[in-house]
Amino acid sequence: MPPVPHPHESAQPLELTDAARAEARNAVVSRLIEVVTWPESRIPLYERQLAADLLLGLLRVSNVELRRKCAEGLARLADAPKALLRYLSKDEIQVAGALLEKGAGFDDSDLIAAVRAGTSAHWQIIAERRGLTEAVTDMLIQTADPIVIESVLKNKFSRLSAQGVEFAVGRSRAAAQLIGPLAQRPELRPGEGLTMFWWADFNARVQLLRRFAVDRSVLIKELGETFALAAKEGWRDPDARKALQVIERRQRNRNAAQQNRYGSLEAAIAAAGEQGLDPNMINEIAYMGGVKPATAAQIFSDPGGEAIAVFAKSVGLKRAPTLNLWRALQRPAGDADHTDNPLGRMMFVFDTLATAKAQTVLRYWNWSFTADAQRIEEAPLELDADAAISRRNAQLLFRRGG
Repeated sequence: MPPVPHPHESAQPLELTDAARAEARNAVVSRLIEVVTWPESRIPLYERQLAADLLLGLLRVSNVELRRKCAEGLARLADAPKALLRYLSKDEIQVAGALLEKGAGFDDSDLIAAVRAGTSAHWQIIAERRGLTEAVTDMLIQTADPIVIESVLKNKFSRLSAQGVEFAVGRSRAAAQLIGPLAQRPELRPGEGLTMFWWADFNARVQLLRRFAVDRSVLIKELGETFALAAKEGWRDPDARKALQVIERRQRNRNAAQQNRYGSLEAAIAAAGEQGLDPNMINEIAYMGGVKPATAAQIFSDPGGEAIAVFAKSVGLKRAPTLNLWRALQRPAGDADHTDNPLGRMMFVFDTLATAKAQTVLRYWNWSFTADAQRIEEAPLELDADAAISRRNAQLLFRRGG
């Protein structure tokens, strides 16, 4: 009769007596990957979670091919185990790429975690996903990577927050490739677009003017009665006065022209063509044109010339006085009929922009860029929703660093 084994003895001990074999481990991992990626109807949720927990520990010591296989399988699952999903989304890009591109199980918090833990390669793939929400695009834009921001802006299936757009506009000053995509975003507001105008190239400027140089007919009609009310109060309310100045029909300041020694804007420009433009003359032209000297100085110092065209068209200058203004500014000569030179680009904008629409742009600049803009360079950049729109736009414009 064979001896009866002791209760505490085991014929086949569970402790490992030989070195672990990779073949066995890989087989376990492969089988667990299959189970974890089964459809919901084939495995209860708690068993999938248990399998995922086991798999997570094994994947940490598995080869790239097995991790990639698991990531591709998880990409199809809307209810993919979160711990496994997040772990693989942070893996090297050849593993995480397919999961980040097509993964159905990600929510906003998962994608934000992937951005925080990832590299520019991870950010780029996430930026091209469909259906990105404002929370995710904010995180991507705040990476400050111009290539990633450009992908977010070009993604027609993404949504941008006001803060995200404003951050991208600020970055566009140093990354010109962002200007074109920004100009096409529906979330871009007039103030941001007309601020970005100042560092945009000719084609982008034309696009921005076509979009934001609009007629004010509805506002003029609906607020018509308030002009008389403000006049009755002697225009004592500065905020109401500034708002109504953006809307009113008349651009030129008739009182300034009557008090001016030249008698008209055209005469002053003609004199400037002979004598040159000094700060005093710029101030006189600004007052007769109905804008602040700081606004005129910004326009006249613009090297492109398109802003000068906006001013000239707004104040009702004809073609000859506009060319006189160009010469008074000592700008280079060129072919006025072709856009391959600054003079031609100025005249193109002048010829294609309606007076009422040009006035809207000029009024917006005059309202938005305040006279104390010089102090803004030293002030902290305000990007919160409560900061005054005019001050935020002025900060973007006058802060040299962009």
